[in-house]
Amino acid sequence: MVNLAYAMCLGYWCWTIVGMVWLAEARRRWPKLPDARERFDRRGVYGLVGWPAIAFCAIVGIPLACLFGVFLAQAILAFPWWPMEIPRERPPFAVSLVLSYSITILTFTIDYLRVRLAANEVRAEAAQRQALQTQLRLLQAQLEPHMMFNTLANLHALIESDPARAQDMLARLITFLRATLGGSRTTTHPLSTEFARVDDYLALMQVRMGPRLQVKLELPAELASHHVPTLLLQPLVENAVKHGLEPNPPGGQLILRARVEDSTLVLCVIDTGRGLRAAEAARQGPPGFGMACVRDRVQSAYGGTASLSMQESTGHSGTIVTLRLPLNTAVSPAPALSTGSISPFGPSVLPPLDEPPAHALHP
Repeated sequence: MVNLAYAMCLGYWCWTIVGMVWLAEARRRWPKLPDARERFDRRGVYGLVGWPAIAFCAIVGIPLACLFGVFLAQAILAFPWWPMEIPRERPPFAVSLVLSYSITILTFTIDYLRVRLAANEVRAEAAQRQALQTQLRLLQAQLEPHMMFNTLANLHALIESDPARAQDMLARLITFLRATLGGSRTTTHPLSTEFARVDDYLALMQVRMGPRLQVKLELPAELASHHVPTLLLQPLVENAVKHGLEPNPPGGQLILRARVEDSTLVLCVIDTGRGLRAAEAARQGPPGFGMACVRDRVQSAYGGTASLSMQESTGHSGTIVTLRLPLNTAVSPAPALSTGSISPFGPSVLPPLDEPPAHALHP
């Protein structure tokens, strides 16, 4: 009991004095170090403490804490309500000093390792989010040229046969590209924006196919603001037009529908074209790039919680493509990493940053 009382008192004063000195040193060095935020993110307060502060604590702080700890322990043990006989002589100061150094080194080492472990976990999560965003942007960059190639091929086919319709298609292509380039810097957008892009694309196809292509878009108002990855539905719609409706002499109807089933966002692309079996029989080469790209993007963004399926329509000829996404875990852009503009020691420690020059914002 006596040894425990001395150990707790020594540990308390060691933590108090060393912690106060190191925290004051960290606050002092925070606005002076250009990499203060990086140091703090990697090692916490320990990354901001210099060797002079460590030496001061080792030479002055710990012996002073040892002295205060011994006095505190003696004051506590002097109370008369102890159920046992308490020896009145104090332990040798050298023993208390060694115990103080041991407690300080052990406890601060454990705390330092804990801080490093937490920082490593945060950096690993940030790296994973960054890798995910990079992969999504790469897949999106691969998908947009694929769509442009198909659209320009259709435009080329109309230039000689029907110049007026080709001009109309070119005007709609410009409108579509303006909307697409406006949102190309984001990895997600509202479902209403995704439906609007699909509508622009289908307007292009209606110029080519005329009345053979009938379009129906069904988006409930409560789902309009739900975020999804950009260009997620367009490849599915493009495949339905290219492989199902356009080769079908009478054409058909394309239905794009969004609904909720058991906390799951269900997106369906339904066409009344020639059907899945006929499309697969007429296909030459490997499976389409668009479907593979959508499957990869869904896997990257949602993991195993999302699915993409394709089946033959039972009520009529045609194909149904169903995309299921978790409704409550919509993918969102990764948060920007901290740039050091906010101090963890209070707003008054770090002076406000100057505004960047105009040329830095607009290259």
